[in-house]
Amino acid sequence: MTPAPLVLDEQQEERARRLHRDSLVFVSHDHEIRAEDIALMKPGGVTAKQLQIALDGQIWADLDTFVSSAPRESLRREYQRKVDEGSASEHYAKLLEVAPEESSSAGFLRRSLIALDYVMWQVETSKGQLRIAFEPADIVKAKKDGASILVLGSEGARLIEERLEVLRVLVRFGLRHLAISWAWDTPIGAPQSDRSGKGLTEFGKDLVRELNALGVIVDVAHLARQSIWDVLATSTAPIHMAHSGAEALNPREGRTVLLPDDMLKAIAAQGGVVGVHFMSHFVKPGRDQASVMDLVRQLSYLTELIGSDHVACSPDYLKLDPRTWENQGLAGPSPFSYPPGLADISGFLNVTRGMVAGGLSDKDITNILGASLLRLFGDARKCATGTPATYSPRPKRIGDATEGITPW
Repeated sequence: MTPAPLVLDEQQEERARRLHRDSLVFVSHDHEIRAEDIALMKPGGVTAKQLQIALDGQIWADLDTFVSSAPRESLRREYQRKVDEGSASEHYAKLLEVAPEESSSAGFLRRSLIALDYVMWQVETSKGQLRIAFEPADIVKAKKDGASILVLGSEGARLIEERLEVLRVLVRFGLRHLAISWAWDTPIGAPQSDRSGKGLTEFGKDLVRELNALGVIVDVAHLARQSIWDVLATSTAPIHMAHSGAEALNPREGRTVLLPDDMLKAIAAQGGVVGVHFMSHFVKPGRDQASVMDLVRQLSYLTELIGSDHVACSPDYLKLDPRTWENQGLAGPSPFSYPPGLADISGFLNVTRGMVAGGLSDKDITNILGASLLRLFGDARKCATGTPATYSPRPKRIGDATEGITPW
């Protein structure tokens, strides 16, 4: 069932357009990397977006590569969840048969650099109309100049291939946001599917400290709840929970993308920001398409709970082959839908229209549209020490590491 269109009176429409025009619109968490999708930022009135150049699972690759990136234990837990929900299919069961016991991070950096090169090519050929944000001031200037700007990030840390040295090089290239893990087990810590009570590993804690030292936003989306608590205990900078929302409005047993009130409050208490997911099945219970006002209910609830200076918009835009849904044995509309008018970033004015219709104040709307996220970016940069926490020395001579048996 398609929700009814959003209707505002003339005064509300004028207010919404004024607020959207005057606000710095900064969107958290977007996967749309193609030039034609980035070009939609301007008609949407969006100055900046956090662009994910990588994801911990190779979901854009061929099937063999995807499976090689998926640890069997993670797939097993996801399959069991689908069995419990009555949505398991033979296609998912076949993945379990071929998935490796241990996944590998090999190749993630190469694929990420190829994606980064494509982004840089777009920037270099844009004649200044598309930029990379190294500092918050770059975003403010882009707004003034009428340009679009990207905050580079990754949904998961496997692109660093378990080396902090690689992270530091990527930061020099412009990486400013890192979701430290995705939905699968990694050397960083327990993911959302883990119910054992495990949290961050020691390497995961070292990664958080290094991100703080480098001035990179730490994102805890898709982590197990104990992992999130561990990040809060480790980080010296405010953190980001991207593409999330209030579990109280949409209880989802066995999932942790949506968070309980106590965890939302804890993130805000440390100055963090929670980004609200736009996909229908996160915004509201059930599989029907969410309305803009369903989304506004999430934004309003969080504003009341933790304050609008800790709330942002995290649409998680990405395109999905419909067979991905069909192969899970499910009929009917895909849950990977967005409210009407928000199918892509060009419709972002509808977020502002919805917040006006929902009675949010000008200050709250401005914060949610981008001021909160800009402040978080600034807070992360202020924590940067400019000094890496550790260096890994190389062997003194060729052959040292191989005890002298290196072929020569």
